[in-house]
Amino acid sequence: MASRYAQEGGQLLQQGQPAEAVKSFQKGLSIDPKDVDCLMGLVRTHLSTGAAKEAEAAVTRLLQVQPDNTEAQAHLAMLKAQAGDPVALVTLKALAAAPTAGYFERFNLGTLLAERGDLEGAKAAFEAATVVAPHSVYPHFELGRIAMQRKDTAAAATHFQQAASLAPQEALPHLMLSRAQAANGSLGVAIASATKALEHAQGRTRVAVLQDLFRLYLQANSHDAARRIILELRELDPAQTGYVHMHGLGCMLAGDLAEAKALFMEALQRAPNQWDIRHSLAQAHEALGERAEARKLLEEIVTVVPHEPGPTNDLVRLLMGDQDHARARVLLERVLEANPQDALTHLNLARATQPFDRAEATRHAKQAQDLGADVTVKEQAAQLLTELGG
Repeated sequence: MASRYAQEGGQLLQQGQPAEAVKSFQKGLSIDPKDVDCLMGLVRTHLSTGAAKEAEAAVTRLLQVQPDNTEAQAHLAMLKAQAGDPVALVTLKALAAAPTAGYFERFNLGTLLAERGDLEGAKAAFEAATVVAPHSVYPHFELGRIAMQRKDTAAAATHFQQAASLAPQEALPHLMLSRAQAANGSLGVAIASATKALEHAQGRTRVAVLQDLFRLYLQANSHDAARRIILELRELDPAQTGYVHMHGLGCMLAGDLAEAKALFMEALQRAPNQWDIRHSLAQAHEALGERAEARKLLEEIVTVVPHEPGPTNDLVRLLMGDQDHARARVLLERVLEANPQDALTHLNLARATQPFDRAEATRHAKQAQDLGADVTVKEQAAQLLTELGG
């Protein structure tokens, strides 16, 4: 049975108080320097906080007391491998492959392989960890992260759902579940999962959840909810220029153009060199019918970031309104050199080329139709092809 201080330290670690846990484990070791449970608790606590040197010292001490402790061997092998020891990875693989391998041998191998980009190997190791510890949230969470990296958002949602079910009071599984659901196009359930994450989130995690919720509400056209979220973010960090910009974007999408313009101007005063804020202000000017102001800003932006598709395409729309197709073509071709797969740029280049070269215009319109992920771009490309007879 674990000693009193080992039990107390374990409870403190579970409660998210690693510093207090360390004190408890150390107190136990002051009474019994060979208390294996306190030593293991110390190792796990240092690992949880990323204190590699302290973790290695504790695990070395533990192995002096209990040399055949395979969990300790697995922790030491992982720490040595992370420090660059090539033999340590071989050792960890052997420990994880043993018939008696436990959770940490398998989980540590998965962690190390994931860090090294071996997603297939990491996936197998984490799946093996779920066999010996089916109720541990961590392997499911890591399997979800691997699935996200591999663009398998359906599998990611399944794994994060398992993680969230196993740790309903933890914010991160719910947040990652929301992201996977959003990537699958399921906005409603993504908002519900993010809202659940918010119930338990603190500190940086809470900020991340709020930022996600803001974007989700905008995508769902829930402008009042988005406004509520951005106001909370601004209250949390009034000096954050990005939140002023986001607030403006929310207002613009809600149709509050004058307020959006004022917010973009405020953000630009704080960060005069941020071209994306200047771009948003230009869009607000254009939406308000202030065409000259919009064009002036867009000209400034395109000079600074000539290969960015967004500002160039907005400027081109104004240029073609002034029948300046020749300059529009030059700007668009420059963007396509850096972004050959940008559908909107192909569509606008087709429009700019239409008066001079119908064959070339048809080629770009077809590319816009093939590349377009946006339904509007695909529809407009199809309409232009009909006009061109392509």
